[in-house]
Amino acid sequence: MKRSGTAVVLMVLGFCLSACQQRQAVSARVRPAARAGQFYAHSATELREQVRSCLARAGSQAIEGEIRGIWSPHAGYEYSGAIAAAAWRQVSGRNYDAVLVVGPSHYRAFRGAAVADWDSLATPLGRIAVDRGLVRRLTAADPWITVVPGVDDGEHSVEVQLPFIQTVLPGVPVVLMLTGDMPHDQAGRIAAAIAGACAGRRVLLAASSDMSHFPSAADARRSDGEVLEAVSRYDTKRILALEARSRTRGIPNLDCALCGSGALVTVMLAARAMGADRAVQLAYAHSGDVTGDAERVVGYGAAAFVGPAGSLSQGGGNVEPESLKFTAEEKKTLFRVARQSILAALGEQRPPEFSVASPNLLVKRGVFVTLENRGRLRGCIGHFEPDLPLFEIVSQMAVAAATQDHRFAHNPVTEREMKDIDIKISILSPLKKIDSIEEIEVGRHGIWVRQGMRSGTYLPEVATDMGWTREQFLESCCAEKAGLPPDAWKGEADIYVYTSQVLQEK
Repeated sequence: MKRSGTAVVLMVLGFCLSACQQRQAVSARVRPAARAGQFYAHSATELREQVRSCLARAGSQAIEGEIRGIWSPHAGYEYSGAIAAAAWRQVSGRNYDAVLVVGPSHYRAFRGAAVADWDSLATPLGRIAVDRGLVRRLTAADPWITVVPGVDDGEHSVEVQLPFIQTVLPGVPVVLMLTGDMPHDQAGRIAAAIAGACAGRRVLLAASSDMSHFPSAADARRSDGEVLEAVSRYDTKRILALEARSRTRGIPNLDCALCGSGALVTVMLAARAMGADRAVQLAYAHSGDVTGDAERVVGYGAAAFVGPAGSLSQGGGNVEPESLKFTAEEKKTLFRVARQSILAALGEQRPPEFSVASPNLLVKRGVFVTLENRGRLRGCIGHFEPDLPLFEIVSQMAVAAATQDHRFAHNPVTEREMKDIDIKISILSPLKKIDSIEEIEVGRHGIWVRQGMRSGTYLPEVATDMGWTREQFLESCCAEKAGLPPDAWKGEADIYVYTSQVLQEK
């Protein structure tokens, strides 16, 4: 829908807050799942199945190259979920440092782009960390990008993307940005600032926009077809022109051609500045395809913005970086970072700030964090890319392991349980693609198997703990972690290896 030009601003007056009010102010740093039960399922079990169903129904096509950005619709999942899934399915299993979701503001008016001010984002599937460093870089990049507290209150255009991110890119932090209508030159300026803020990092850009609003099905296909053609040609000026002329084009009941035109054009321009050179149309439908009502529909489209292969490398070279020689105090600091970060997240408090000066804790490595309660797994999530200081990625992955591992959504880690939780930190080497499984050394190498949109990994110690052969290691990873046939490793699946340096808390 088109956003309103009015806004309600809530102000809290007073110089002092009670302890209860202080706790409420802190917990407000976690964005609530405002649209759960409306645009998507309210319970974790139902939502997980809803997202998986959308992904299963989504069309799939092989895309050669690196996906810098995607376009996904934002209606209720029953209407546009399969179209959105067509976009998100394309990035499943790919490596990204963060996701920047850019959507239109339906409820508040402002100039330029506004970044939401949160520490984490909640959905029924758990919480997603906000990349606060990226927020700082974005707002420092251009005065047209500002932090506006509460700008996304109730905003569905960005919220409905989050469960897909949690499913296909678990553990990856997110930043939410909203835009209004804007001329092409302003979109270009904001896009350039986004590209600059993302320089040197693997950031996925995600534009959120529905298409035609309220024409007949036949007229929707006419209007949407013109927009889709402009997107496919990467003609961003044409996209804005089609939206600007929505109500003067002679199409009955056409309220808009693209409700998030500013968001989509900004993402396309930023993706181009980050290396994308083409747009790939992925899916299209309208609400009448679901409801059967052909008199008044809303259109939905999806696309990917793609650059040459290799522009987002998977790592490589020597798979054996030197092991870091940690002092007892450095190890103690890493586990303090992990534990305090988890407790803050579970207590709905702001992430703690850590003052770290040790060079060993500032090196950039990939990390997995594993949580166990008396030997029982309670969460394990990791990040392969060596793009953040060690203490920062340990903090992020510790929170993700405690709050975002979907296997434990029905029985999540609690504050009370933390006294019984043991933390393990696995510090990873870069990924190395192998041509023969003979290169895998059981007990020394972890594996990452990837085919199409599916991927999965096992840490090196898994094979040893289970007493597996090399073939059993691969078969279980394919079937249990990647959702592939057990023998997928014999066919088209790509296999990567890595080593890990394991630190135990106790």
